[in-house]
Amino acid sequence: MNIVSTMVGISIMGAAAPSMMTMSIAPFEAQKRAQNLGIAESAAVIYAAENEGKTTLTAVPDSPRCDLDSSKAPAYEITCSAGDGAYEQTVSRSFSQVVQGTPPATPPVTPDRTFPYPINPYGTSGIECHGYENWGTAGVFRAWDVQQQAWTKASCTPPELRTQTAFDDSDPAEWQWDINGRERGNHSSY
Repeated sequence: MNIVSTMVGISIMGAAAPSMMTMSIAPFEAQKRAQNLGIAESAAVIYAAENEGKTTLTAVPDSPRCDLDSSKAPAYEITCSAGDGAYEQTVSRSFSQVVQGTPPATPPVTPDRTFPYPINPYGTSGIECHGYENWGTAGVFRAWDVQQQAWTKASCTPPELRTQTAFDDSDPAEWQWDINGRERGNHSSY
């Protein structure tokens, strides 16, 4: 009886050993995939940020592997992959560039209102402005050229234009330039 129970115990352990082995490498596999995802995502995000709103493209990174889809220019998609085989992770990010040429016609200015800046004839880029960017007049996505006192490209999107509710709740007296009658329609207290 003792020999039989010992044999049964060995055969149960022998059957359980392969699944215990699989479980023990699963965290390693997940960690490797997460690491490769981070590498691919970082490369894609950095490339998209460096080229958003620009007039020329920078070189596509070689490491990790990245491909640029320019079939819908001036809208682009960068796809980066890191790792091999089962550990390969791929990430894509979209961005757009400034359309070169003459700026669009300046919309009419309402004579009874004045603003710190003239209307941006290029509009907004879709990138949300942070508070320190002051509607695209400062910061990373600056579209206002201080020396020329003119807009050079589309501005980041002010918080007041992010949603219809934000626009409706905003105070036109605090706008940096006239956004009435444009992307969100006419403001009720304009």
